[in-house]
Amino acid sequence: MLIGFFIALIGCLLTGVQALLIYIQGEGVCFNEGCRIVDSLTLVDPLYFNLAGFIFFLIVATGVSQARKGSNLWLRFTSLLLLAGLAAEAVLLAFQILISQVLCSYCLIILSLIVLANMFLGLKQMFKGLVIFSAVLIVSFSLDYHGGLVKPEPLDQGTMARYQPERFNKRFYLFVSSSCSHCQSVLSSLEQNPNCAVDFNPVDTYGAFSFPGAEPVAGYQPKINLTFLKKMGISEVPVLFEQQGTTMTLIRGEQAIKSFIDQQCRPALPQIGLQSSEQLSSNYPLPIPVEEDGCSIEQDCEETEGQSSQYLQ
Repeated sequence: MLIGFFIALIGCLLTGVQALLIYIQGEGVCFNEGCRIVDSLTLVDPLYFNLAGFIFFLIVATGVSQARKGSNLWLRFTSLLLLAGLAAEAVLLAFQILISQVLCSYCLIILSLIVLANMFLGLKQMFKGLVIFSAVLIVSFSLDYHGGLVKPEPLDQGTMARYQPERFNKRFYLFVSSSCSHCQSVLSSLEQNPNCAVDFNPVDTYGAFSFPGAEPVAGYQPKINLTFLKKMGISEVPVLFEQQGTTMTLIRGEQAIKSFIDQQCRPALPQIGLQSSEQLSSNYPLPIPVEEDGCSIEQDCEETEGQSSQYLQ
């Protein structure tokens, strides 16, 4: 039980720090974009989620401490609470897989702590937890969550033009604005590094858009792109978005996107007898976005002096 007590304390620390960060700076810590996406799809503020988690782990720590002193009442109550925690985590895991379709790394850490806490209460507790967790997952996966509901519109319906070379390294969405000088700079960089397939998704209506080799898409809806960025908590463009299965990449700001394009979309260089030790590595880190490196999605962005608008006709 002593290990279970320390696991509960770790849970208190994680959820408490996360709640404090959300309260102070409006956003907690996560190791991938999944947290932001999951948060955007829930009705409860992440602050309250983490406060509830803090109280949960605090009660578990108290219960385990009292159970070690011989209190059977606290032991039964703590066991029941941990089983309830497993059931709740099963619901959240099903939500991530079926609804948001991306996994939240922070959520998985909390799930792991609750699983471990149940394990250290004995084999009987582990068996009960496994049965409850499995039952909730089975029921969740047997339900049609989209039946009778209006499904969210895919980003493809917000694409105004699509560029796809015969051979390409990456495929991604590029969110831009017709009045954004930073977006024009990114488009220029992309034109010089054409080995990626790109869907151009504007947050406003372009009078006309021109990019070498890109095919226009009729009937695009900028509102879809604007809504998507707002759900991500993003207020500026340009933004590059890539999704591969449950892995999502969001890159914001002119310099970071241009660095990514230069790294991932550059034309292949001819190999002129270089030894493997002499190969140039393209795995350099992306620069940290700087201030004034993007344009607001809510208002026009003033063009910088000398900035070309060749993609507007």
